[in-house]
Formats: sequence, C-alpha cells, structure tokens
Amino acid sequence: MSNTIEKSNKIEKLYGGPAIILTIIGILVTSFLFYFMFKYADEGNLLMVIAIPLVVSVFALIVARFMGSSIEK
Repeated sequence: MSNTIEKSNKIEKLYGGPAIILTIIGILVTSFLFYFMFKYADEGNLLMVIAIPLVVSVFALIVARFMGSSIEK
C-alpha cells in the first residue's frame, strides 16, 4: 500500500513547477540544436553534424538528472 502512495507522490511532484519548466527548457534547447544540426548538414559540415547530436544527448541527460532530483525532493 505504501508503495502505491510513494508512486502517487512522485507523479504529483513530477507535474510540479520545476519539472515542467525543465521540460520546456529542454524542448526549446533541443529544438534549436536540431535546427543547427540540419543547417550544418545542408552546408556539408560533417563535424558539426556529428557533434550536435552528442550535445543534445548530454543536455538530455542533464535535464533528466535535474528532473529526477526535483522529483526526489
């Protein structure tokens, strides 16, 4: 029974203010990075096309970590 209550509390905390703000920031930054990735792909810059998805994945990990810590509080 307490496990169900803990999951419910985590879900309620997930939809709180900090998690929503982090999600919106993550979507915006990722959108800009993908825009630049396609821009550099049109220019034929292979290095930037490879580097930008790596930055996107690192940024996603950072946002996920902050969302996890905001849920735990």
